[in-house]
Order: sequence, then C-alpha cells, then structure tokens
Amino acid sequence: MGDFWRTNGSKVLVILAILSLLGAGAYGQLSYSSDVEPFLDDVLPEAASFELLADMAADENYLYGAVDATGIPINYVTASEGQGYGGPMIVMVVWTLDGTIQDVQVVQNNDTVAWFGKLASGGFYSQYIDRQYSDALKLGEDIDVASGATRSSNGVSSAVASGRLLIAEQLGDPYPVPEEEIDFGTAEIALLVGLGMVFTFRMVPPFNKFHRLRIFSLAFGFIVFGVWLASPLSLINFAIWPTGFAPSWQSNLFLYILVGGLVTMAVVFAKNFWCFWICPFVAMQETAHFIGGGRVRPITKRQIMLRNTRYFILWGVLLMVLLLRSPAISTFEPWGTVFSVEGTPEQWLLVVVTLGVAMFIYDFWCHYLCPVGATMDIILRVRIWLGDGLRRVFAR
Repeated sequence: MGDFWRTNGSKVLVILAILSLLGAGAYGQLSYSSDVEPFLDDVLPEAASFELLADMAADENYLYGAVDATGIPINYVTASEGQGYGGPMIVMVVWTLDGTIQDVQVVQNNDTVAWFGKLASGGFYSQYIDRQYSDALKLGEDIDVASGATRSSNGVSSAVASGRLLIAEQLGDPYPVPEEEIDFGTAEIALLVGLGMVFTFRMVPPFNKFHRLRIFSLAFGFIVFGVWLASPLSLINFAIWPTGFAPSWQSNLFLYILVGGLVTMAVVFAKNFWCFWICPFVAMQETAHFIGGGRVRPITKRQIMLRNTRYFILWGVLLMVLLLRSPAISTFEPWGTVFSVEGTPEQWLLVVVTLGVAMFIYDFWCHYLCPVGATMDIILRVRIWLGDGLRRVFAR
C-alpha cells in the first residue's frame, strides 16, 4: 500500500480533486435559484399585492404590476439579472405607470463590499431617478460609471436596460434594442502594451538575455494594473467561467483580453507571462524584500514541497465557489484590498502579514499561497501533458 501511494498518490489526489469539483459544479447548478418575488415587498412596501404581467424567464427578466389595498394600480416593478464583478446580481426598478424610474435597488449580488459599495457611495443609482423609459441611459455617456467599479456598473446598467424593454412593451411603445457596442479604450490598450512588453522581454532576442528588464515590466504592472486600473489578474477572473456567470465580451473586453490572452500565450509558448513579470503585487513584495534585506528563497526540497499549499487553497476555494455558485468567494487575495484601499480588518491583516513575511522570504505569497499562480501552473502542466501525448501519438 505504501508503494502504491508513493507511486500513484499524486495522481489519485488529482482525480479526487477533479471529481469533487465536478460534483460541486453539478450541485451548484441544480440548487441555484434566482426567485425575485421575496424581494418585492422590500422594494415597494406601500403595495398591497403584485401581479406578474410579463416575463422573459430565459433571461431572468420579469415585470410586475403593483396595486394598493383598494386594487388600484400604483406602480410597475421590473426585476432583471445583470452580471457584476463577482457574478449575477438581481436589480429591481420601480417605475411609475407612465414609465418614469422612481427607484433602483440591487436586492441580491455576489460582488465584494469593497467594489460594490462604490456604487452607493458614489451616487450611481441616483442618476436613474426621474428618467423616462424612453430616455437614453447609455453607460459612460448618459450615466456615469462608478469609479473603481466598472463591471458592477455594467451589471446594473444592463439590468435596467432589460427592465426598460418590458416596460416599453407594457406601455405599447416597444423600445428598439440597441446593438451592444464594443468597449475598447485606454485600459485595453494599456493591457495589450503590457502583454507585448512582457512577451518582448521573455521571448525576443536580445531582450530575453537581460533579466533585469523585468524591473520595467513590474513597474508598468504596478502603475497600470495596480494603482490606475486596480485590476490585477485574480482568481475570480477564472472562477466566473465554470459558474456560467461570464459577462458580455463587448462591455468587458479587458477581462477577455486579460484571461484569454494570458492563457493563449501560456498554451502557445509554454510560459507564464503574468506571475513574476507584470503582477503588481509581485512588485510590492519584491520592494518589501529589498527593504528587508531577506535572503530566503524557495529552493530546498522542503520549501518546494510547501509550494503545493497553493493547490490545496485553489481546490478549496473553487469547491466553495462551485457549491454556492458564488465567484465572489474567490476574492480574498491581498491585492484586492491594497489597490481598492478598502477592506475588513482581517483583509488588511493579511496584507500586513504577507508583505511582512515577504521582507524575509522572496515573493512569499506567490510561492506558497497564490491561487492564480497555481492556476497558471496547472495550465502549463496540462499543456505539457497534452503536448507529450500528441508527440507519442505521431511518433508511432
């Protein structure tokens, strides 16, 4: 038995991990419910009852009529689903009988408090009040995006637009569905520049002979993806796909380029172009390490074995994400707290401990705890495994 585990133990653990994740995903899909009726009384407490007037159930889009105690109609309420940073959100809009917005509430969401709270604190919802269903409500033009919460703003905007379609139909004035425009701007350009920089430094002679050029890409990553955009590669960027909560690519092109670009580059070139090269939190750790003067690096056999901790963390977090169908669970990484400058005391403690230990242990978080690094390593290992398999097949 001991010989079996020494020879096949890692394979068994991998198989069990995959099976458990598949089971968690199936359970999460079957148990997920987006019932909106329990929220109606909270959104419009003066209503005596509600009647479902129309629905697009396939799109989680519903229209209710609200009446008072005497049975007189007083309002319409739409309930629609939008995709936020951490997954789906249910947005309810209270309309007057002539189609004017009276209130906008997000009654259920999966986004983190740090990101989602910026919508309320920045007065995002108030921009919709007293707007007619026929008014232009384009995000970025008619409605200002909440600073630091672009994806959450997109989620609310798309849900309000979906509710507007039902209201327009109800009022006999169908609203033309506008074609969703592709959101390509300075953020996407900066991302492409950053990926191109790392590719050049790693793959193009003679730049790939000068390892110190990494300092420039790390500085770029810290300034652009950390300080400016506050959008480093995070586990949630991977977790949204298996839960089925990926947002539209037109309004979230940055996400698709970030994840799709890095995965494609890893598969094609068998290299990780994010970790240790452009990740803004690596820049912070290595600065702390330089200040602390530490000399500990994960090179001994025991230290290398401890690096497997990242895989257990990745498995545990993904298991909870799939079971609860809530990608927001995966947003525990310290850089979310650092670059949003918001977090709980526990999250700030994690930042302090991580950077404190990094002063003595080189890239401590990356080597021992980072689920993003573990994810990228798995992608590279699968790529090598598939490549070896194909070579054996063609060699026969």
